[in-house]
Amino acid sequence: MPKDRNINYETTQEPLVAYVVSLGCAKNLVDAEVMCGTMASNGIYLTDDPEEAHVTIINTCGFIQSARDEAEDAIRKAIAWKRRGQKAGLFRKILVGGCLAQRSAPEYAVKFPQVDLWMGIDSAPHVHEILAKLIEDEEAGKPQLDFATPKWLYDELTPRIQTTPDTYAYVKIADGCNHRCAFCAIPGIRGNLRSRSPESILNECRQFISSGVREINLIAQDSTAYGIDLKERHSLSEILRKIEELPGDFWVRVLYTHPLHLTEEFIELLGTSRHLVPYLDVPLQHINSAVLKSMRRGMDGEKTKKLVYGIREKFPKMTIRTTMLVGYPGETQEAFDQLYDFVKDFEFDRLGAFDFSPEPGTPAYEIKEGRVPRKVAVERRDKLLALQKEISLKRNKALVGSVIPVLVEEKADRRHWIGRSTGDAPEVDQSVCVDLPPKTILEPGAFIDVKITRASEYDLGGVPVENSSTR
Repeated sequence: MPKDRNINYETTQEPLVAYVVSLGCAKNLVDAEVMCGTMASNGIYLTDDPEEAHVTIINTCGFIQSARDEAEDAIRKAIAWKRRGQKAGLFRKILVGGCLAQRSAPEYAVKFPQVDLWMGIDSAPHVHEILAKLIEDEEAGKPQLDFATPKWLYDELTPRIQTTPDTYAYVKIADGCNHRCAFCAIPGIRGNLRSRSPESILNECRQFISSGVREINLIAQDSTAYGIDLKERHSLSEILRKIEELPGDFWVRVLYTHPLHLTEEFIELLGTSRHLVPYLDVPLQHINSAVLKSMRRGMDGEKTKKLVYGIREKFPKMTIRTTMLVGYPGETQEAFDQLYDFVKDFEFDRLGAFDFSPEPGTPAYEIKEGRVPRKVAVERRDKLLALQKEISLKRNKALVGSVIPVLVEEKADRRHWIGRSTGDAPEVDQSVCVDLPPKTILEPGAFIDVKITRASEYDLGGVPVENSSTR
């Protein structure tokens, strides 16, 4: 069972058993962890084996077509699970929540009538009540749920079960987004920016640190916009300075920043703090000014270049991660070549690339002129990723012989452990394989210095430095 918070498992009746699937990003995962915590604190047991469960709950992503395809696949597997159980005379129900349900429940309810209930995002902290009503009133029909624009935001007192490894956890500092990027459906799904109070965030960080978590990942739809919606305005830099004062040996990583809101103060903190790792996650999307304008990103190509080249000049060892969107309507071959040359010249440490997915309800969906054929968009994506593969290999090879800090996470075999450097976010970036010298013992959660001895495109390997945190 994962770590829990505010959980009482005692129940006076035979417990309901739930199996939870979470798809999509870390922000969605936090919602699933709240569902788990809420259910467990109300007498519902959780299992990692769907065959033991009475209920399967799928917390979906619905951001782009590939995410919807993944959600549909998970739903079909759940339907097969339900049918197997029904043939054996077992009680089995399927609930689908998250972004896909919030966005398109009526459409998908027709497509998948075997799903017993579709839940909006604000249903997450009430899932135990929804389950009880569904079972109690089964003969009377399904509960009527609210799919209005989400307003809910958890806090440090909300029951939650940590499903990530013990070494790291996610703290959602805000939800929703005030940007209206032309290609993005998130504001329509998640609503406007809603920031937690600084006190709530600090208290949750304290909870995780005291439980042994060694890396706290601060997340939001736009982390750099944190606090601008609060009555007493706060900023990301302000909350980071307060986290910096917390006692303990831990890392803090900020994910999902927007280039428009990056401040000198924030960048300075990234480059100089004790706890805050020098890692900048800033999706730029493109570099061509006409494409950026159509995307409604709020910055042109020259400002974007000035920003990232300025950061690299001041903090050359800072890891910079970005994502690019290719095949956007109006992206000519010249515009893509400009993007390709920019990526080649700048040499991002980490880069993801996506081909444009036309999302209903977004301004970009309505753009008819300059549509890029999907085949061309995919080719451009693959070409950009192939370039990044070369860049990653080059930059990793440059690390051979250097010494870097590593957070040890899991044992690979008798002589090897797997960890991450300050330049590697969990789940999305590369890992570091640590070769153990004879009679050396490591434990998950240890911070050690590792001398890099080998490198591939997306992984590093090395040996612990003598007198680092091994025992």
